[in-house]
Amino acid sequence: MAYLSKILVVDDSELNRLMLCDILEDKYELLEARNGREALKMVDEHAHDLALILLDYNMPEMNGFELMSLLNERGWKAQIPVIMISAETGADFIDKAYDLGVDDFISRPFNISLVMHRVDNAILLNSKQKYMEHLVDRQIREKEKQSEMLINILSHIVEFRNNELGRHVLNVRTVSEMLLRELREIDPGFTMSDEQIRQIGLASSLHDVGKISIDEKILNKPGSLTAEEFEIIKTHTTIGAQMLEKVPNCSGEPLVQTAIEIARWHHERYDGNGYPDHLIAEQIPLSTQVVSIADVYDALTEERVYKKAIPRKDALEMIATGQCGAFSPKLLECLMRLETKLDQIELLSGTNHTSVDSFMSERIDSAYISEQDMHGLEYEREKYGFYATHSQEIRFEYTKDPSVITFSRLACDKLGLDQVIIDPLHDLRCQIMMDRETKKRLNAELEKVSTAHPDMEMNLALQTGHGRRWFRLIARAIFNEEECTGYFGLLIDIHDEKLDREILEYSANYDSLTGIRNRSCAINLINKQLNAIGEDHMALIMIDLDNFKNANDEFGHQFGDDVLRYFASMIKNNIRSDNIGARIGGDEFLIFLRYHSNLENIVARLHRSLQYEYRGFPVSTSMGVASTETCPPDLKVLYREADKMLYDVKKSGRASYKIKQAENRKEKEEKST
Repeated sequence: MAYLSKILVVDDSELNRLMLCDILEDKYELLEARNGREALKMVDEHAHDLALILLDYNMPEMNGFELMSLLNERGWKAQIPVIMISAETGADFIDKAYDLGVDDFISRPFNISLVMHRVDNAILLNSKQKYMEHLVDRQIREKEKQSEMLINILSHIVEFRNNELGRHVLNVRTVSEMLLRELREIDPGFTMSDEQIRQIGLASSLHDVGKISIDEKILNKPGSLTAEEFEIIKTHTTIGAQMLEKVPNCSGEPLVQTAIEIARWHHERYDGNGYPDHLIAEQIPLSTQVVSIADVYDALTEERVYKKAIPRKDALEMIATGQCGAFSPKLLECLMRLETKLDQIELLSGTNHTSVDSFMSERIDSAYISEQDMHGLEYEREKYGFYATHSQEIRFEYTKDPSVITFSRLACDKLGLDQVIIDPLHDLRCQIMMDRETKKRLNAELEKVSTAHPDMEMNLALQTGHGRRWFRLIARAIFNEEECTGYFGLLIDIHDEKLDREILEYSANYDSLTGIRNRSCAINLINKQLNAIGEDHMALIMIDLDNFKNANDEFGHQFGDDVLRYFASMIKNNIRSDNIGARIGGDEFLIFLRYHSNLENIVARLHRSLQYEYRGFPVSTSMGVASTETCPPDLKVLYREADKMLYDVKKSGRASYKIKQAENRKEKEEKST
């Protein structure tokens, strides 16, 4: 089967590009670039399906080494193998090429067999490497999923016992991640990745896991705690760390290690006046420092059984002035810089939580809730969280006023986006995900949405951190009377499915050896054109390779296959894009074309073009032709008459052609008699 992968040939010499294309075009789709600037543009456009780059060293605008450096800087080299081509064979030159990341080296002049082997091996090796990376990544992800599931379950148990209904866990996680991103903005030396920030946010969910061991009467006491009760509460830090340390098969997991540190030290303070170990300043891990300040902020601004909620500005002032203990000055700066964003999150609290959360809050605020109801709602919450964590669908919710989009966690991995994006229409990362045509199609679909028809569905290609991928968008508009206020829906990754479908479609319509259309595909296309016949005439040309058996007998079947592949490429090169070329079996081919006049000249030119020598083997053809000038526009009739003409040519000596001519009146009368 012909490869679908693309190869980029970068060479300033048109002759060199032509030679390489002649060697490789039967097996690969080829792209050409005359210089480094054109090559970079093509890599940006086709990186997701480039299988290989063939790179010349000696180019005027930018040599091969300079282009390699740019490919490394932009991260493309890690994805795409490169074979360098040069007449230079010195050891220093080749060493430098390999130091820059070149995968292989081909010297000039070209050896056809060597080029094919080197190219095939480079592509195969890269494919195997990516497959192994995929397996390793999948194993890591499976471990992460198990850890995340454990963390989510435990955090929900803790929150259930503490009557805080999950709000605290989510708020601490959100503020912690915001603080880390803000720190990255103001401190050039702080380079934590989005994934590392997400891991800390997830680990923060277990900061109070030790409260499972605390008596509910103390945990949910509405009044002030006694000194003895406070000492019992303080033990949740060490107990939580001990619980996590004993989790089976997780002791070495970085996520669990971070959770252990946070559970034990989230009540430590920068001046050493915290507990349980009285750590000072940078003795406290940064992950724990962030969670500490987020925990205090949420404790102040959320209502608890023992206190009323404190206004945001008052809470920030209390933290800044040291009324809640000492914190890192740099993190305090980050918190104050986040004042406006924290306000926005508070306004959006309804959209950042599930409908189950909202329902729970409403019932608690308005009336007494029974223990049975509580258990039922908590079950629904846990079920929703479990499905959301493990589903391969990206869930999202978008509100117009204020403009915010909230994604499920999978969006971080699949799209490279934050879970919560404020003002996504002006967010650079969101803007570059869609090209102009995709945006135009999406806007057209959005304009069709109404109260009568709130649902929409479409396929779209998005530029993700993993390259360009195809997704299925399923969404429903939310209306306030006649005004659309937002959307919620799913993004389903269909990239692999789409590729598989394209491969199946390709296999069903194209010849596996030569890469041109097969018999069944040609028949369907020809019938469609015959049914839509206009002013143009149409001709069917049946073609046989003369003495093709000699190629197999004298040089072997592999050589015979090469002859067929090359002949198919000659057909493609000598017909227009709206004509049809196909292999119909063995050494038999056909061409179906439209023409205005002078069929004889067209056939004569084609016949001359298809007579050549391939690697010492003379290739000649016999051709039989029938057209709608002399036959009705019926494929069976055209096929029968063209086959008759072909038989006459082969009977009379081969290496020629014959066109079906119109019958004269005498012939018609004799035939009818």
